Amino acid sequence: MIIWLAPAMVIAARLLWQRMPGLGTCALFWGIAAASLLLGSPVGPSLLQLGAGIACNAAVTLANGGFMPVSTHWKRKGPARSLWVQRQSGQRLLFLADNFGNRFVRFSVGDVFLAIGLIMSFLGFQGSVRHEILAIAR
Repeated sequence: MIIWLAPAMVIAARLLWQRMPGLGTCALFWGIAAASLLLGSPVGPSLLQLGAGIACNAAVTLANGGFMPVSTHWKRKGPARSLWVQRQSGQRLLFLADNFGNRFVRFSVGDVFLAIGLIMSFLGFQGSVRHEILAIAR
């Protein structure tokens, strides 16, 4: 039963952040995500990729008050109703924002790291870095 606690907490924190975007809920989500990753997995290639993705996305959202800047082809007026906001020149760490993709799907450097880490963990690259290097050397 305890195995489902970390994913449930991450999902609950994400839903809270989605409903009430801001710096506090953003920090809560990224803190729970990082803690569940660090406490639940051995250090390995997939953990390093997931950690890099969390670090990139956390850095850009925390630097921008809990919001993720998105580079889009259209501008939305009015207050932010979501954790994604239109990219503007006064925002910080814009190179880590959702800059890539097409007009329907936008993604960031952190999203790429997260996707690679998830794929690696599903394919079984979860062992320690030392174990992986020894396996390759044989």
